[in-house]
Amino acid sequence: MKYLGILWISLVMFACSKGKEAVNPVAVVVPPPTAASLTLPTNNTVCYEGTNSSSLTSDVSFSWATAKDTDVYDLVITNLNTLTNTTKSVNSENKATVTLSKGTPYRWQVISKSNKSKETASSEVWKFYLAGDGASTIAPFPALIIAPVSGASVTPNAGKVNLIWSGADADSKVLSYEIYMDTDQAKVLNRQVAPNVTSSSNLWVTVKSGTVYYWSVKTSDGILSSYTIPYSFRVN
Repeated sequence: MKYLGILWISLVMFACSKGKEAVNPVAVVVPPPTAASLTLPTNNTVCYEGTNSSSLTSDVSFSWATAKDTDVYDLVITNLNTLTNTTKSVNSENKATVTLSKGTPYRWQVISKSNKSKETASSEVWKFYLAGDGASTIAPFPALIIAPVSGASVTPNAGKVNLIWSGADADSKVLSYEIYMDTDQAKVLNRQVAPNVTSSSNLWVTVKSGTVYYWSVKTSDGILSSYTIPYSFRVN
């Protein structure tokens, strides 16, 4: 009888377990946010639309197309003279107003974020020049340094490193560049290595291994000029 009881319990447990087959959980796919399409201020232009907030500043309106699966937008504005960032978070809306200094070049982009995903999406990067009172001519944008990025370690090619940048001008003038480089950051602008680069936006320079270099690009439209802040790189 003892063995029959054990057998009966085993059969009942088997029948119950057979009736409760394991159900595999269905994975919920959370779509990541998409990149926003920028609208205003338009790229590589002079911005006159700002509302004066003082003699030195203006309230500038930014707008972009609504991005899918996005809850929050981070509007990131960079002062191209100092490379300092101003960030403003916007919930749901696809516009924002920010107070900025006049007579200054800027770049801006929008970062899309979702409350349901850790992924983010970045828009294109646009540039504009916020006009100053009575300004009739506009300096070109400071060059965008492409390579080497600041702080990078670079392996030379036959003892040389390729400096790469890009330039833009809100007035659409022909641009020329002067390249400065030195091992002392304070003396960068005292040592010119290329006086007039017009046919390209890159320059091969001779370097020494184990040395840290600082370099800057002067952009000129024939009337006005702008400079990048010094960027550094180390030669392997």
